[in-house]
Amino acid sequence: MQELKIKLISIDVDGTITDKDGIINTKAIDSLRKIVSLGIPVFLNTGRSVWENYTLSHFLGFSRFGISENGGVIFYDEPTRVAVLGEISDAYQAYAVLTKELDGVIINQRMPRLTEIILERNIDLDKASKILQKYNTNAKIVDSGYAYHLSSAHINKGYALKSLCKMLNVKLDAVASIGDSAVDIPMLATSGVSFWVAKNTKLLRDGGLNDRVVVSPEPGPQGVIYAADWLIKNDKLSV
Repeated sequence: MQELKIKLISIDVDGTITDKDGIINTKAIDSLRKIVSLGIPVFLNTGRSVWENYTLSHFLGFSRFGISENGGVIFYDEPTRVAVLGEISDAYQAYAVLTKELDGVIINQRMPRLTEIILERNIDLDKASKILQKYNTNAKIVDSGYAYHLSSAHINKGYALKSLCKMLNVKLDAVASIGDSAVDIPMLATSGVSFWVAKNTKLLRDGGLNDRVVVSPEPGPQGVIYAADWLIKNDKLSV
């Protein structure tokens, strides 16, 4: 049976195409633009808002569609043309419960969001998760490494990737994903080829992904460059 080639690249933003100081790494972008020049769409699958995602995608020369809010929103063509997959009411319910049970719950939201509430990383994550379960909320709290995110329980980057691929009529096996944090695990698990660009591989072990994810020898943007080169050298792209 002929191997299915990659037709779409899904990539995280923070810690993946950005350096430690949060600045976009232009060499990593150049490596991805090389793939774009071969006719393979590259899009951002990020925890950032749809407004940030759209702007980054446009100015980086990536696709005019993307996934935002860790899977809560898909935009296409314009930031106002969206498919909203999560419920903001779930996030507000979770926030109300947490502020009742915990001290020091602080919103850290610089951009308008359609499905999430963003919190400072100053509370016990495990304790917060147990509180949400105790109150039977339809919400969860996840750590992107930069903030805590409150959202609908069923929402994640992999769930949104499935929806987007259905819209684009692309098989999931024809997607390559690149990520570096816990919120990227569902995206990596859903894709045909996946790359991990972080030093800590415990998350891969915990998610049972050790055997199906390519681990970059270097983290962050250097790992993105490695992934792009790997796809090209191993003739994995549908060009």
